[in-house]
Amino acid sequence: MNDFETTIDRISKEQDPEYRSRVEQFIVETVRALPNLTTKQGASLAIQLLDAVQLADTPGSKGVASTSTPRALPASFDALTSLITQLDVRSDAEWRSFGFQPVEAAHPLLIAIPKIEIFYQHTDVEPASDDTVAPDFQENQALWRKRMGSVTEPNLIYKEFSGPGKAQRAVEMLGNLWKIGIVVTRNTESRLGLSRVEYTPTPGEVPVPLLSEKNCWYSIRVSETLGENQVPEIVRCVAEIFCGYLPQMWLNQPIPAGKLRIQESEAAAYIALARLDLSPRTGNTTWTNSYISSRPLSPAFRWDVVLEASHQLENLLRGDTGPVTAVQTANG
Repeated sequence: MNDFETTIDRISKEQDPEYRSRVEQFIVETVRALPNLTTKQGASLAIQLLDAVQLADTPGSKGVASTSTPRALPASFDALTSLITQLDVRSDAEWRSFGFQPVEAAHPLLIAIPKIEIFYQHTDVEPASDDTVAPDFQENQALWRKRMGSVTEPNLIYKEFSGPGKAQRAVEMLGNLWKIGIVVTRNTESRLGLSRVEYTPTPGEVPVPLLSEKNCWYSIRVSETLGENQVPEIVRCVAEIFCGYLPQMWLNQPIPAGKLRIQESEAAAYIALARLDLSPRTGNTTWTNSYISSRPLSPAFRWDVVLEASHQLENLLRGDTGPVTAVQTANG
C-alpha cells in the first residue's frame, strides 16, 4: 500500500477531528471527480490542491507555521462537493495546446506517477489572446468516465441485475468478473449480497469465461429485493476481495483483512462507481452516514487499502485487465 502512504500521512497530520474529516472527503471526492487521472494520481493531486486552495488547516507543517490565511472549511459535505465540481485542473501541456500559459504567480502541481507532469488550476493560467477558449472540463471528465477498456467482454446474463438506465453499461462491465473467477447469482435468503470462496484453484490455473457456480473461484449472491441497488451491491462484494476480506488467489502476498468489512468495501465501491459512470447506491448506509458527517472515520478504517481496492475495481470492470493466474493456496 506504499502508493498511498503520502495520502495517509496527510490525513493523519490533521489534529482537529472536523478538519481531518473534511480532508478525507476532499481527497476522496477529488479522486471521484477526476477519472482522467488514475486513482493514485488523483490522490496525489488532491493533497497538493488542499494547500493550493487553502482548504485545510496546515499550521506546523515542517515545523513552520503557515503564513497564509486558510479559507474557512465548507460548512457541509454538499458545500465541499460543490467546491470540487468547480475544479478545472489540467496538465501544463494541455493548457498550452489550447493557447493558455501559466501566470507569474501560478502554483504548479506535480504528479510523479508514472512520470513527472506539471498541472495547473484554471485560476493559474491565462489565455494568449482574447479568443482563446479551452473545451469544457466537466464534459471532458464525462467522456473519461464513459471510456471502455480494450479487453471488455459483455455477458448478457448480468442484464437481469442491471435494471433501467445504464443496463447495457452494467452488462459490459460485469461481464469482466470472470477474469478473477467470479460468478454472480440471485439470492433469496439475504437482504444484501454474500461473497465467498467456492473453489480454490491450483497454482497456474486461469479462470475461463463460461464459469459456473460449480467451478467458479468466488460466488456472489445478491438479493433481488435490492432492486436498483443490485449492481452497486455486486461491486461492493467484489471490493471485499480487493480489500482482503476474501483471499486474492492470484497474489503471492494477499492483502490482509481489516476490521471494517462492509464500510471499507462500500467505500471502494463508492469511488469506483463514480469513476465508471455506473449508478450510485441509493439511500444512506452506516458507512455513508459516517463519511458525510463532520466526524472522522474509525481509526481502524484503512484509506490506503480502500483507494488501492477502488483502483483495482475500476481496472477490472472497465476492461483494462486480462484474466489473473492463480499462484497460491487459500482456505475457503
